[in-house]
Amino acid sequence: MEKVPVKERILATAARLFYEQGYRATGINQIIKEAEAAKASFYQHFPSKEDLCRAYLAQRSVTAHARQKGFITTGSTPVERVCNLFDNIVHNARDNNFNGCPFLNISAEINEHESALRQEVKAHKSRLIALIRTELASYRDCNALAEMIYVIYEGANIAVKNYRDLWPVERARQLTRDLLERSA
Repeated sequence: MEKVPVKERILATAARLFYEQGYRATGINQIIKEAEAAKASFYQHFPSKEDLCRAYLAQRSVTAHARQKGFITTGSTPVERVCNLFDNIVHNARDNNFNGCPFLNISAEINEHESALRQEVKAHKSRLIALIRTELASYRDCNALAEMIYVIYEGANIAVKNYRDLWPVERARQLTRDLLERSA
């Protein structure tokens, strides 16, 4: 059996720990130990914990965006397609024991000195808004609508984690449907 390269082990371990424990609660020594890596190897690939977290967010963004795109491309109308995006929250909650959005989790932990991490989060969230905007291109004010739906989506994301229940998704989906039907 082929051994996983050290950089991949470090990144996979950090991804798991950042998501399960949080960014602040996860130390470099714990990552090194659990990844079975040498400290020198860690610093060769990631000069700092912040650099490691940026790599984690960038990697997670690729998979999350593909998943979001998969949900939003099903359905026969823009309303159905955008409402299907909320299934992403449902699947994420069920798959991850209601642990929430990894980007919102990191965003809640960082301060103004970690602007590179905030930029990664904002870039990911901007891609989500653009995805919604593309689906709503036929609407008169697709930019404002996409931003409103993004806010509804993130509110549902946070509420699902807080309540550890899926009812916020259904309320958000209905609110989105009503908004789009009134805006058509």
